[in-house]
Amino acid sequence: MQLGKLTFLAFYLNSAIDTGRYKVTFNEVAAEIEAGTIFDFLAKRLSGNIDLSIFDTNDRNELVAEWQDMLAAINARRKMGIENNGICLLIGYLLEGIQRRYRD
Repeated sequence: MQLGKLTFLAFYLNSAIDTGRYKVTFNEVAAEIEAGTIFDFLAKRLSGNIDLSIFDTNDRNELVAEWQDMLAAINARRKMGIENNGICLLIGYLLEGIQRRYRD
């Protein structure tokens, strides 16, 4: 996946946090990732503040699988300092995904 797509989503998620309008919990996002429905959830919950149109089915499937793996394998509180905000969890996962793809 292109770096630009990952950062594009991170910018949208960051701006959603900045609005102060969204209370999205860690547990909500974790459940949606586990169920494979995170993109539908984001489109509904962040409607008007997120554009997911650049992600085709393959992109979405790739990210869902990656995030499911991270959810199972990574202690987000210990590694990323995240335990409350679900949007922050997704940003952490995006950053982890960038690190995995673009290591020197």
